[in-house]
Amino acid sequence: MKIIHLADSHLGFSSYSRLDEHGRNRIEEMVYSGFEQAIEKIIELNPDAVVHAGDVFHHVRPKIKPLVVFQRGLLRLMEENIPVIIISGNHDAPKSFSSTSPFRLFEDLRGVHIAQRYEYERIEVGDHYFHCIPFCLEPQDYLTEFEKIERSGRDVLVMHGLVESLKNRKMRSVGEHELKDSFLKSDFDYIALGHFHGQAQLSQNAWYSGSLEYFNFGEAMDMKGMLLVDLETGKAESVPVKPRYMIDHPAIDCSGMRSEEITQCLLELCHVDEIRDKMVRITLKNVSRAAYRSIDQTRLNQLGASALYFKIRPEFADVEEHFERPVDRRTLHEEFSVYLEEESSRELIPAKIKDEVVAYGSEIMKKAVLARHKEALDAS
Repeated sequence: MKIIHLADSHLGFSSYSRLDEHGRNRIEEMVYSGFEQAIEKIIELNPDAVVHAGDVFHHVRPKIKPLVVFQRGLLRLMEENIPVIIISGNHDAPKSFSSTSPFRLFEDLRGVHIAQRYEYERIEVGDHYFHCIPFCLEPQDYLTEFEKIERSGRDVLVMHGLVESLKNRKMRSVGEHELKDSFLKSDFDYIALGHFHGQAQLSQNAWYSGSLEYFNFGEAMDMKGMLLVDLETGKAESVPVKPRYMIDHPAIDCSGMRSEEITQCLLELCHVDEIRDKMVRITLKNVSRAAYRSIDQTRLNQLGASALYFKIRPEFADVEEHFERPVDRRTLHEEFSVYLEEESSRELIPAKIKDEVVAYGSEIMKKAVLARHKEALDAS
């Protein structure tokens, strides 16, 4: 039996305030496009089953579009008679029994099996049993649910969380739970894990498939895609979905460099055609404040316009504090949204209220700008 193992599609994720010609967030649209490409790749490979190990959605209350994109993908797999096993992850699972899971919308689809109720479920597909432990409300619940498993001899374990041996790679996201290394038992044919966004093998039979997309520059070196797993041999083969598009360049040492030299170095490092539709970050190490302020932004804006996202991160020679400045044209409320995203990533804004804070603050900024423009018109 062969399966496709994927996880962490995070449908509905948006960031960086870059919009396309239709006013849609470009990153969000890229996530949808990547998921649809993954579905077509799965159909091409024609596995016996698909396992999604959690975080289908980025939000526990997804908007209409991510729900539609997900449903469309499920229907394509149903057309090809490919069974699907899904567990909820920390992002798409309600954090209390009083809330309703978005997966309730897909419960009755033929061949679609979803474990979403904070408890162990055993799902039989083909000649294997898939032992599914979705997101649990309390960390200690995972062991309780794990002890309910009765092995059949042809078993696959599906879980979502960060295995304790990778605890130095914590993502600090809402509801992140640590899984004990003791869950990685050798008597399973395969262990499909979700949550960690890099593709990683933890033991002979245990893998993180990684995410389909890049969600921050800390993932720039990660392998992205899915895994094609042969449950008979235990062999797991990486299946890329799209070319690498995130580039985090090694830092440029700007000690003693003038602004003209820094600008020329940046232009030589990045060419408009080479970074088109890519996410690029460049760190300027030991740069003087005067040189940084004098960089020719007009020439760099051409790079910002070509790239999906282009960021220069200065590390000033005279202070330890680091600043990040995206090189692209934004309105004041867009700049404010990016600032709040960055503050949230540093845990200065609680994740649970981040979206509300960004939306409210951006609206205040828009009103302030409109009032200022009106004031100027009235004065003239």
